[in-house]
Amino acid sequence: MQYRFALLLIAAGAFAAPVKDRVADRFIPAAAETQRIEGLLGERLRVNLEGRLLHVDEPRLLRGFENPPGEQAWIGEHAGKYLDAAANTWRYTHDARLKTQMDRIAQALMKTQRPDGYLGTYVDAKRWTEWDVWVHKYDLLGLLNYHQTTGDPQALATARRVGDLLVRTFGTAPGQRDLMASSTHVGMAASSVLEPMVTLYRLTGEQRYLDFCWYIVHAWEQPNGPKLLTSLRTTGSVFKTANAKAYEMMSDLVGVAELYKLTGDETLLPPVLAAWHDIRDKRLYITGTTSSKEHFLDDHILPGDDKDNVGEGCATVTWLQLTWRLFRLTGEPEYADEMERTVYNQLLGAQDPHNGNICYFTPLNGTKKATPGINCCVSSEPRGISLIPGITWGAFEKGPAIVFYTAGSAETPFAKLLSETTYPGEGAIKLTIRDPKQKHFALRLRVPKWTGSFRATVGKQRLTGTPGTFLTIDRNWKSGDTIAIEMEMSVHVLPGGKSYPDSLAIQRGPQVLAAEASLNPESTPALNGKVALKPIAAPSGWSGRQVYKLENGVTLVPFADALQLRVWLPKK
Repeated sequence: MQYRFALLLIAAGAFAAPVKDRVADRFIPAAAETQRIEGLLGERLRVNLEGRLLHVDEPRLLRGFENPPGEQAWIGEHAGKYLDAAANTWRYTHDARLKTQMDRIAQALMKTQRPDGYLGTYVDAKRWTEWDVWVHKYDLLGLLNYHQTTGDPQALATARRVGDLLVRTFGTAPGQRDLMASSTHVGMAASSVLEPMVTLYRLTGEQRYLDFCWYIVHAWEQPNGPKLLTSLRTTGSVFKTANAKAYEMMSDLVGVAELYKLTGDETLLPPVLAAWHDIRDKRLYITGTTSSKEHFLDDHILPGDDKDNVGEGCATVTWLQLTWRLFRLTGEPEYADEMERTVYNQLLGAQDPHNGNICYFTPLNGTKKATPGINCCVSSEPRGISLIPGITWGAFEKGPAIVFYTAGSAETPFAKLLSETTYPGEGAIKLTIRDPKQKHFALRLRVPKWTGSFRATVGKQRLTGTPGTFLTIDRNWKSGDTIAIEMEMSVHVLPGGKSYPDSLAIQRGPQVLAAEASLNPESTPALNGKVALKPIAAPSGWSGRQVYKLENGVTLVPFADALQLRVWLPKK
């Protein structure tokens, strides 16, 4: 009852940030608690809760805080990552078991805070070395999301003490430490605390937190700093910036995007956009991830085998977060297309659909190695999956919008949306409008860039969408109106590029397909130009719902379902 009341207060604005952003988001996600997501996405959300979050090793999450030092330098990041994922998931599910666990872990974490505000896992003599600020970054992210979700005032008070400690410790005044010198990866790990410090300023209005954000931005330009924004402005290349460490650099860029939204400073957004486009155009795998051996590589070099340590899970999630941030800011469909690529392929591909275990790396050719346990990616991927309700549907200024197609329903400020579909298995979707709150609005439907045909029928009105845009249906609506969507699940043959010049890959709709070893003979026949796909029944023992046969006899399944797989198939 206490937390139902807290949710009502949140909805009423009782916990609204006292500082208003200078740049408003164009897209506002539907409130998580009003949604019901079914189908493939709904099942993977369920597995994330039942298989992973409810089974985290609580003592191990907290041991490093309770009895420093921890077993590994970055052990402290996991508690904050858990709280962030759990808060997102509880807003969507209201699962009582998760709520009890989340409260218990949050309270236990907060009890370990030292009188000076320290909430880390290092002994005093080792404070502010290696990953210490990084750990506090995740403390802040988790506690602030927990506070915003539940209204718990203790979480905000704890976060403020962390923020005050950082402000006192780092800076340019006499006796203060250099943030860049207290971090790995040319200062980029520690400086990623920018993102939650922006949030802390939003929630409190305390000028010292905003001043600290600007200190971080200026510190990047020090002789020992990564020259993050300067390099991106001049080179436009993440590969040529700092040490090209993907996860940490993109984490910083998420913070820069947040600072831009908060302040409206026009110098901040261009380098973020330059980095995003550079990654998408030159360093993004066809499955929607980036990095090999945790670093950006040179232009169009995208090795995908086991030995290449493809797509660190943390990098996948941070790429998704950055893209999501830019989509909300701009409303541009190019960001939605890339979110769909990432979610339906690399994000879900790193999750074992049976038990919620997670892959650290996820190859395009090789064997997935999902594990339970605790490592950075096992803790990050559940955060990415927990974002799905924030991506699927919502509203623009003049009406509701469908971003991802899934069975289920959601409330928007304009109307309730009901969706019936087997997507991505098929491209037919029936949308129903319920209880419109105003007579006239503009419904926007995302037309994926990969489709060859998109048609929407409302009554006697038939509209055609252009791939890579939103189709807008601007009209009077009444409860019970339906929109029938027919979308071609186009099949595309993707070239192997520099890394696989003699190979091709196949994409159907949003899903990259893979030859699953257990469903195919030992050698994979060449395509020889034949790529016609035929859906077939799932073979005995295979749990995936989508299975396809090529003319050359090769059996393909979605990359997200495959275990021992080959995405890059021989051309001839």
